[in-house]
Formats: sequence, C-alpha cells, structure tokens
Amino acid sequence: MKTENPFRRVSRYLLRYRGLFVLTLTLAVGSTLFLVSIPQVIKWIVDDVIGAGRKDLLIWGVAALTGCYFLRDLLNSLRIRVNNTLEQKVLVDLRGDLHSRLLDLPVGYYDQRQTGEIASRVIEDVQNVERALLDGTEQGTVSLLTLFGISTILFVQQPLLAALVLAPLPIVIFMGRMHFKAGRVLWKRTREAAGDLNGLLMENISGHRLISSFSLADRERGRFKTAAHRLRDTTLAAMFRWSLHGPGTNFISSLGAVAVMGVGGALLMESNATGGAFSLGDFISFFAYCTLVYEPVSRLNQLNQMLAAARASSDRVFEILDHPIAIQSPAEPQPFPASVPEVRYENVSYGYPDRPPVLKDFSLTLPAGKVTALVGHTGAGKTTLANLLLRYYDVTGGSVSIGGTDVRQLDLSALREQIGLVAQEPFLFNGTVAENLRLARAAATDEELVAALQAAAAWEFVHALPEAMETEIGERGVRLSQGEKQRLTIARVILRNPPLVILDEATASVDTITENAIQQALATLVEERTTLVIAHRLSTVRRADQIVVLAHGRIVEKGTHDDLLGRDGAYAKLWRAQAQADQHAFESLSEL
Repeated sequence: MKTENPFRRVSRYLLRYRGLFVLTLTLAVGSTLFLVSIPQVIKWIVDDVIGAGRKDLLIWGVAALTGCYFLRDLLNSLRIRVNNTLEQKVLVDLRGDLHSRLLDLPVGYYDQRQTGEIASRVIEDVQNVERALLDGTEQGTVSLLTLFGISTILFVQQPLLAALVLAPLPIVIFMGRMHFKAGRVLWKRTREAAGDLNGLLMENISGHRLISSFSLADRERGRFKTAAHRLRDTTLAAMFRWSLHGPGTNFISSLGAVAVMGVGGALLMESNATGGAFSLGDFISFFAYCTLVYEPVSRLNQLNQMLAAARASSDRVFEILDHPIAIQSPAEPQPFPASVPEVRYENVSYGYPDRPPVLKDFSLTLPAGKVTALVGHTGAGKTTLANLLLRYYDVTGGSVSIGGTDVRQLDLSALREQIGLVAQEPFLFNGTVAENLRLARAAATDEELVAALQAAAAWEFVHALPEAMETEIGERGVRLSQGEKQRLTIARVILRNPPLVILDEATASVDTITENAIQQALATLVEERTTLVIAHRLSTVRRADQIVVLAHGRIVEKGTHDDLLGRDGAYAKLWRAQAQADQHAFESLSEL
C-alpha cells in the first residue's frame, strides 16, 4: 500500500489558515516586486539622470531608490510577523494531534520506546517538518516566481547574456535531486541519534537518585558521551555532504555571472565604439538582475537541504500518527453493570511480544463484592491479569468479562473510570495535594478530600505540610516519601469510590505501623466491592475471601488463608518462608 506524501498531509494543517497563508504569500510577492524593480531604478539613474547630467532629477532618483528599499523591507517585516503567527498555529495543531494520539496509544507502544525519544518527535521533529513545509511553500513559490520574472526580463533585454546566465541551472537542479535523496538518509540517522540522546537524558534526570545511590555517574557520563558522539558524527556526515553540495552548486551558478561579465563587457565596449543601444546603465542593470537570479537559486538550494532533514523528521512524526490503536471502544458499547459485578477470566491466553505465553487457557472467577488475592513468585502472571481487566492489553484467546459483559464490549473510558487502581509504583502529577486528589473527582469538596485522606491514613502528614492540601509536591511527588505518595494514591481511589478495585502491592512501600493503618482503611474500602489484590507479602492478604496461588500462569491452589495453611501446600511453604525471613530481619534489627 502506497503511503501518502507527508508534506501533503502537513499541508492540510496550513489550509486551516488560508487567510494567513495567502497574506504571507502576498506580502512575500510584494516585497519581491520592489526588489526586482531596484535594478530598473538604478538603470534610470545611471543613464537618464547621471549620464544626462540632470541634477534636478537626482534627488528624485535617490528618493525612488530609497522607497524601493524601504517598501521591500517593510513588506518583508510584515511577512515575518504573519508567517510566525501562522507557523505557531500550525505547530500547536500538529503537536496537539500528536499528543492526543500518544494518549490514545496502548500501553504496549510505550513498553518498546524511550520517553525522551518520543518527546523529541513531538518537539523537534514536528518543528522541522512544519518549518520546512511553511518556508518551503512560501520561499519556494516566491523564489520560482522571482526566477521566472527575472529570466523573462533578461531574455527581453539580452537573449544571449540571459542564456549564459541560465546555462548552469540544469546542472544545479540535477545535483539538488541527488543531494535530496542522499541527504534524507543521512538526516534520518541524525534524528534517530538525537532521539536516543534525548531518551538517555530524560532517563538520567528521572533516575538521578538511583544513579547517585549506586555511584553510576561515571557510567552515565560514558553512555551520554557515546550517544552525543553518535549525534555529532551523524550530523557531521549530513553537513559534510552539504558542505560539498552547497558551495559546489553556488560555484557552478556563479559561472553564469562570470560569463556575463566577460561577454557583457565585450558587448558594452563594442556598443560604445559603434554607438549601439547597449548602455552602461543596461549593463549595470543586467548584472544586478544576474545576481538576483542566483539569490532564488541559492534559496531553493537551501530549501532542498531543509526538505531532506524534514522528510526524515516527517517519517518519525507520522509513525506515531499512523500507529494503529488496537485497543479502543466498540462502535456500540454495552452499558457498564449497574451493581457490584462479578469478574470472570474464561480460557484466557496472553503473551507479550517476543516472549513465551504468560497465560494459556486460564480461568478464574472474582466473586461480586468479595476480595480475591493473587500470590506467587514474580512472573507468575499476577499483574498481567490486572492489565487484562483494565484493557491495557487485550487477550489473545478467551475473554475477560465484568457482570457477564466482555470488557471489549464496554466503553474504554467508562471501564477504567469504574476501576480504582493502586499501583505498586505510585504516580503523582506536579501540583498540589488537592489537585492530585481531585483527579479522581473534580467536584470533590475540601471536606471530602480530608475524609479520603483520613481513611487512607494520610491526613496526619498532609496536615503537617507547609500549606496542607495546597502544598506543591513536585514532579512525580518528589517532595514526599514513597509511603506518603502511596497513601495519597489510596486516598484518590477512596475518593473515586469505584465498584471494582485493584490493589497492586498497595502497601509495599510503607512501614509496619502505617501498613496496619492502611489495611484498616482498605478493609473499609473493599466492603461490597469486587477487589483484586496482587501481593508478595502474604500478611496483607490474610483476610481475603479467596487466595489464588499462581505459578507459570496456572492456578496451583485456591482457598482461604486458613484452608491453604491446612493443606500444607505451595501457599503454606510461601507463608513459612516469609515468616522465617521476617523473623531473621527482626533479629538482625534487634542486634543493632
């Protein structure tokens, strides 16, 4: 299937602002017309004013020349202002569509890419594409019109000299096409290297504490230096080709001016000797036009370089916009169950790309209004089951249903709004405590926020903050401890009050005293709600209505805490192993 030209796709964004675009072109053409008129004014001053000794007209000639320069630059100034306005409007639209697409893409897309690399596409690549399109359309149109207009004037004045001026153009055009094809490949490598460098930079910033704690600064300096050198090398390779192409085409173009100087000079001397019509003013005007011919040629040459870089960026931009959204709402979604629902996994199969299947023909029922806990070693499939319920991924076989309705038949936003998630790694936005809580319910009152914080054993530390709930907590909640961040995420779920709750190691990052307080709050939260608990610490699931022990994507045991201990099976072994580990840790602390 042939893909649409990326510049044609971006041009649709320009056409949203036809008025500004037409005004930009009009101002550019107007500025060019005054530029083209300057040699004619110079010819008149040389031949009809200075040559004729008309001192009375000299002031008018100077005024006319000044006016041409002034109007040229005035229109150009207005063009720049209009062009910048148009450019920023298109940038906002294109980045907005790109950002919207990124929000709609499935979780799996981000699993395979660096955050910084994606960010470089939204910021740098979009600007490269937009600038090349806008400048290419405007400057390209004006340059072609200028080239055509001046060429016409030259042929009318002196056909022989005009032919000499334009003789190098076919060679320049051929070299430009060759440079565009090769330059596109080189600039694509440069953009990829820039994305890798941005990704590494953002990784170093977000992981600064880990880098410091493990003394990895030298290692990261080396990685950054390697990535920076790769960007340097790819950029130099692209610029090296340009260093040959740009000056080379300029030199070839300048041979036309050299020919005009030689042949035109001979014609002028012959005209002076024979009383011909070719005057000094004609020669100066013609030579001025000759230099003006090469200005649009040089501009087109530079645009060729810009387009080569932009084509590489456009591939990266439209890779995101064209990426399929495999997980989305159905055309006619079913309503979400009105009551607290039962959840069923029926013959579910799923495997991550390039990895063995995690689940195969897996079946499990989460009773309505009850707590089901999943335990087992890392990689057993616990988090995968939660991800399938949230539709972060879709099953490759079987089905996941809520209240008898397949999750794939539910509206995606409605599904996730009805599930409260407390993840193992808490995430908070840069803002105040209150702003982060109101993500769950925008209209919540301060009293409701306080109640949710109290239920999550978080009010005491929030109340002690400098501005209580209006305290700025920094990016990712960096000004709070891990346990404090986790309690805020629990308060957020309490505030939402959903019928389904997923607790993924919800108390893994808090101390024992805080854990006990949170467990009491969670006991209230999960009442009459269908709850899925993922846990490594078995002490947190003792009160679950059913405990499911997983191993390699299979259920090896299922029952209550007491039942499973009585069977002396896999769960009992895990319980004893953790009890011994906790006792050993306690004894070690006692010896300090």
